[in-house]
Order: sequence, then C-alpha cells, then structure tokens
Amino acid sequence: MAIIVRNSLTHKMEEFHPLVEGKVKMYTCGPTVYGTPHIGNYRTFFMADILRRYFEFKGFEVFHVMNITDIDDKTIRDSAKEGLTLKEFTEKYTKIFFKGIDWLHIKRAHIYPRATDHIQDMINWIQKLVNKGFAYVTEDGVYFAIQKFDKYGQLVNLKLGKQKVGERAKADEYDKEHVQDFALWKKSTEEEIKRGIYYESPWGKGRPGWHIECSVMSMKYLGETFDIHTGAVDLKFPHHTNEIAQAEAITGKPFVHYWIHGEFLSIKEEKMSKSLGNVTTLHQLMSSFEPDTIRYLYLSTRYDALLVFSEDKLISAKNSVEKLRNTLENVLAVLREPTIASPFSEQEEALLTKAHALKNEFEQVMDNNFDTPKGLKIIHELAKSLNKYLEGDINPGVLQEAFTIYKTLLGTFGLFKKLSLKDAALQGDKLTDELLNFLIEIRNAARKRKDFETSDMIRDRLAKLDVILEDTPKGTVWKHKT
Repeated sequence: MAIIVRNSLTHKMEEFHPLVEGKVKMYTCGPTVYGTPHIGNYRTFFMADILRRYFEFKGFEVFHVMNITDIDDKTIRDSAKEGLTLKEFTEKYTKIFFKGIDWLHIKRAHIYPRATDHIQDMINWIQKLVNKGFAYVTEDGVYFAIQKFDKYGQLVNLKLGKQKVGERAKADEYDKEHVQDFALWKKSTEEEIKRGIYYESPWGKGRPGWHIECSVMSMKYLGETFDIHTGAVDLKFPHHTNEIAQAEAITGKPFVHYWIHGEFLSIKEEKMSKSLGNVTTLHQLMSSFEPDTIRYLYLSTRYDALLVFSEDKLISAKNSVEKLRNTLENVLAVLREPTIASPFSEQEEALLTKAHALKNEFEQVMDNNFDTPKGLKIIHELAKSLNKYLEGDINPGVLQEAFTIYKTLLGTFGLFKKLSLKDAALQGDKLTDELLNFLIEIRNAARKRKDFETSDMIRDRLAKLDVILEDTPKGTVWKHKT
C-alpha cells in the first residue's frame, strides 16, 4: 500500500511518489534561535522525526535538512536585550535547541545549514530576482513584487485579485489580511552597523530577510525541486508562501511536491507561543519526566490535529509508557534465562499469527497519513499478547520472533532507545550475563538458608548498578533500572 499524505499545496490527501525511487529528500523549517524552544516547537521537529523514521521503516533512504535561523528581526532584537553579540546569542540558544533534540531522541538531520553561513548564496539569488523583474530596490532594501508571480498564495488559497495589497512589509511576520511585498534584503540600521550586524551587498550594508533563507538553503542541499517540506501550520503564510514564490520565480519548476504541516500544541484552546506568554519549555519538563513520556504525548495525537497540553495527559502518557516498558523488560528477562523450549503448539502459532497481523495493521494505519494514535493502540495490543504468552511455557524462538516485531514497532516510534542500547550492550557481553546469573544463584542459596542479610546486600548492591532483581513464580530475573 502506498503512503497517503495530507498535501497542503493541493489541499488533498495524496499518494506519496518520490522524485527518485526509494529516496526521500526532506526539508524542515528549524528553529529561530532567539530563546528556549517550547514543547509546541519541539512537536514540529518531532513530526519530522516520525515522518523520517516511518519512511526508513518502509525502506526509503531519507536525506533530511533542517535550517538554523541565526539572523532575523528577533535574534537581532533579543541579542541586544541580553547584551550579547549576535553570534554569542545565537550560539547559546542553538546549543539549548540541540540539547532538547538529543534528549528527546529526535534523529539529527543530516545537515543543519545556518543562515549566516549562506549570505552570499542569498545575495546571488536576490540579484537573479532583481534581474528577472520579480524584485525591486528601495531606500531600505530589496522587495519581492508578489503581483509579478501569478501563483502567489496557492498554498493558502489566497487570491490577489480579490485582496487589497499593501505597499511593503518591513517586518518578517504578518497575516493574510495585510498582504504586501516582502523583504528579500534589509538595509542595516545605524545600530546594527555599530554592532557589526551587516554584510556588504550590491544594495549596501544589510542582511537577508527571513523568507529568502529557507528557499536558498533548501535548494542548495536538496535541489531546485524536492519531495517534502515540513513545518508548523502557522508558517504556511507568509513564510512558506514566500518561499515558493522566491524559488519558482527563478527556476520555473515546482519547488516542493508535498507540503506537510503540523498543527499547534495548545493550552486551553490557545496556541502555545512566546508572544502570548503561555509557554512550557521542554527543558522545564526534563527533571520530572523522561523522553519517552514526551514522545508518547506527541504520538497520542496525529500530527495534523490540535494537541491540547495538560498535566493529566502527561501523567496518562507516563503510565502508558510504563506498561509498554514492563512488557519489554519482562520479555528480555525471560529471553536471558536458559530454558527448555516448549514444543510448537497452538499457542505459539497464535502468538506469531497475531504479531505478524498486527505489524501489517500498523503499516496500514501509518500509511494512512501517519496515524500514530492508532499505531500506539496496535503496539499495546501486541504487548498484551506477549504478556499473555509469558504466563505459560515458553518457546524462546517463537517469543524472540514476536518480540522482534514488538521492538521494531517501538523503534519506528523512537521509544525506549536508552533501554534498547543498554540491553544490546549487555546482551553482547556473555561474561556480564553469566556473572549476574551467578550472583542470583548465590542470593537464592542465601535465602534458602534464611541468610537475608546476604541476599539483601546482593539485591541492594546490584540496584546501585542499575540492575533490578525481580522474584517471579518462575524464578528470579534481572532487569535494567529505568
């Protein structure tokens, strides 16, 4: 079955067909590094992570680019407030951004181009626009003449003929009610020149406008036409609308085939944003919650639906994660223990049939516009089947096959990366495994002779090493502490 995506450009659900068979070129509008990103910002980056992971699950080779906006109105304004140079200021918040990305186990993009490293590329592109008559020079910069581009506004169903067009938009952000020619190049103010925030250009000292940055950098690394452009829904206009105009005015080719936009994360029906002062940053949650809880929270609502954030939803996500983890650890513990394999019977056949059927069902729901909530439901159903199988006699080969599917689905959602790495390390270390089983035998012998001081000491010392002993009806097993 083909993957179906919601394409903002055509306003339809469409089958995904890559430009090159088996490969996906994807660009994501990354952070403007002027403050600590909030959890709504990270939801957008998480959306791109899930798209990439699922395409890779389906066998595609994905090349992912995400920009860093390190020069614009906001970075210049707020760096002055903090008394830092623009570079010092943006480096500070770029590091904070990456800390969150890594903590949340979001796969790093293959390239993170920074706007300040591509100024000459932008100057060259703007000059092309001027030469072709799509842009004009004024006393304060260079502007794109939107009425010269016939398809302007297609992304948001904007009809210029029915709308009053203002003279020029000097700010980077504005709404559809105030459609105007937008800045490609801004001449630096006296204050900016004093601070060294300017670049030489044919139009004097200045800097690029926000919108030109993504057009130029995406095409540099992905080509004049590429497969997917992702971003938050509020970037449709003016940012993405202007990106299309700047690119296609010169190339005459489709800029992007599939525009995929993520909805807002809100608090009490109000979008989370710095301007509204209602932000919760990811970094504020790091001390109280683990990455898998936040990932689960994002997964619980499809990317194109509004996610209403609340503490209750966080707690619910935490509890659900714990159930999935318990299944993971219980199966790992059983697979570590030497056991006599039970014959292949009806219960083995039932488990494998169920596991493979659920894997197929997972693909079906994810192929349908990345329906992560239904994907989670299927993973929970597989966990339930695994837990039921653990209650009887075990065929390790059968259990391993079903468990591999379980881990694959969890991995596609980026869950339990830390635990998986720990287990992989210890599974490959035969000596560690044998030593732990030896300590378990000593502890069991101590308990039989009622030497609880020794048995408790072994348990407590292992706990300090993040190894938990669990006594079950089938014997003592060890697990990783999470």
